[in-house]
Amino acid sequence: MTRPSRPLVIAHRGASGYRPENTMPAYELAVEQDADMIEVDLHLSADGQILVTHDELLHGIGGYGEVADHPADFVRGLDAGAGESVPFIDEVLDRFADRIPFNLELKRSTAGPYKGLEEALWTRVVERNIENKTLFSSFFDPVLRELRAVAGAARIALLVSPRYPDGWVERARAVGAEAVNPEARLVDAALVEQAHGEGLAIYVYTVDEPDEMKRLLDLGVDGLFTNVPDVMRSLLPAS
Repeated sequence: MTRPSRPLVIAHRGASGYRPENTMPAYELAVEQDADMIEVDLHLSADGQILVTHDELLHGIGGYGEVADHPADFVRGLDAGAGESVPFIDEVLDRFADRIPFNLELKRSTAGPYKGLEEALWTRVVERNIENKTLFSSFFDPVLRELRAVAGAARIALLVSPRYPDGWVERARAVGAEAVNPEARLVDAALVEQAHGEGLAIYVYTVDEPDEMKRLLDLGVDGLFTNVPDVMRSLLPAS
C-alpha cells in the first residue's frame, strides 16, 4: 500500500459544517474548498436503489421507519436539509466523480447487511472507471468481507469505533484493507505507529477543531475526515 504523499482533507458528508450533510450543495462546496476526497454514507431502499443518507432510520429527515422499509421515491421525497432531496449515488458520482475521489461508506439496516449492496455499488464504480481512486469503508466486518468477495480489487478501509476498539489489526488483515479509519479519541502515537508498521494508512474521523487537527497531523496521520474542509486546508502547507 502506498500512503498519500500529504495528509488528505476528507470532506465528511461533504462540507457539512456549512451545508446540509450528504446533499449536492455540500459536495459542491467541498470541491470549492479544495477537499481531496468526499465521504458519503450509503443505504439500500426497498426497491434496490442506493441512496446517500447517514442514518438507516428516517425520523431525522422527517420520515418514519427506515430506508430499507420504503421505495426510493418515498425517501427521495423527504427533506435532507434546506429542501434538498436525498441523492441517488448514481447522480452523485455522475456529477462529481471526475472532479474528486470518494470514500463510499457502506451502512446496514437494523436487520443486518443490505443484500446485494456491495456488488451493486462495485458495479457502479467499475462502470465509471473510478476503481483506483475510490475507497470503500464500513464498520461492519461482514459487509467488508462480502465486498472483498465480489470485488477483489476494491480499495478497503476499516472503520474503528470506540464501541469496538480492539482487534483492528486482525480485522483489517482479514479483509485486505489498505487503511484504517479510527475515531479521533482512539488515536495516539502508538496507534499511528502500529498502523504504519502494518502498512496501513490512517484516516481519522471526525475532526473540526483546529487544535485537534494539529495534534493528529503532528502524529503523522494520513488524513482527517472533517465537516470544515477549508479549516483543515488552511493548516496544511500549500501544495
